[in-house]
Amino acid sequence: MEFKDHGEFREYVREIAERHVRPYAMRVDREDRFARESVEAVFKADLGGVIIPKEYGGLGLSSRHYAIFIEELTRVCPSTAVTFAVTSGLVSNFLIHFAGEHIKKRYLPKLATGENIGAFGLTEPCCGSDAGALRTRAEEAEDGFIINGQKQFITNGSVADFVIVMAKTDPEKGKRGISALLVPTDSEGFHVLKDEDKLGWRGSVTSALSFDDVFVPKENLIGERGAGLKYALASLDAGRVGIAAMGVGTIVRALELATTYVKVNGLQHNEYYSFRVADLVWMLETTRYYTYMAADMKDSGKRYTKYAAVAKLVASEYAMRAVNMLLDLMGVEGVLWSEAERLWRDTKILEIGEGTSEIQRLVLARLQLGG
Repeated sequence: MEFKDHGEFREYVREIAERHVRPYAMRVDREDRFARESVEAVFKADLGGVIIPKEYGGLGLSSRHYAIFIEELTRVCPSTAVTFAVTSGLVSNFLIHFAGEHIKKRYLPKLATGENIGAFGLTEPCCGSDAGALRTRAEEAEDGFIINGQKQFITNGSVADFVIVMAKTDPEKGKRGISALLVPTDSEGFHVLKDEDKLGWRGSVTSALSFDDVFVPKENLIGERGAGLKYALASLDAGRVGIAAMGVGTIVRALELATTYVKVNGLQHNEYYSFRVADLVWMLETTRYYTYMAADMKDSGKRYTKYAAVAKLVASEYAMRAVNMLLDLMGVEGVLWSEAERLWRDTKILEIGEGTSEIQRLVLARLQLGG
């Protein structure tokens, strides 16, 4: 599949999203279930491997294409968007950059087609922002590792075919003793403890996972032993571009809904309403600018941690501001069960996932001030 420019790619994604994702968006929210129909439709449209190189069955497109992909999915269904932000973004990116060729050849084609869905296992009950304090252990055994521990708030956890698990292989080395291991979810001792009952993203699954003497062979070690946390933090930069793109898609939809509401009610000449719409316009353009800059910097090969943090912080906080503004404009209509109300619930998590707003500020402060 070839696209002559970003605009043509956007048109294709939007057509798929409108035809095959939007019809299920409100239904899966109300039923609180995985948006399987939407996810399968996106894979069927060959969009599961946007950033996966062509030699592994993907489209081999740029990070800006990926940002557009996530933006357009978010515009109609944030739950579907976050499913792909993890399996087609965070997980695929991790394997592309850090896995050996034997893992890439085995798993990337399956991620591209949807034969496999991936999850990323970093957060634990003990530790969210302090990833280096994780407690999951991977003790060396004959020809492999035995994993014990728990993970929490794992997107795609109960529907994934494998999880990239961060575990301590050398506890005495602290943060330098954490390794990344690929764990198939059909492994003996792997358990889904529960799927969380969430405020938003109710069409995606967020799971608590348990690893009870789970054996994985040595070839499932991703990259170097002890480099897992370094890989995870680098991958979170890519993940933040995905969350920023979700912020863009959120503001796009908030602007569309606000514009329709103001026009239908004949309020376009009322400065209170028209100025709020104007605010949504500049917030969208600002957020899109920083998100695409971060995506382009990622592909430049230069360090883009600062740009990813700025994009994620701006996009998530402006998106929350945008949906608050939308509900203010709509009054009581905004708090009735509707797309606007669902969009509000789906947005708060953007300020929390892939590093809270406070973590983004910490990253930027350290880059500016040192330490």
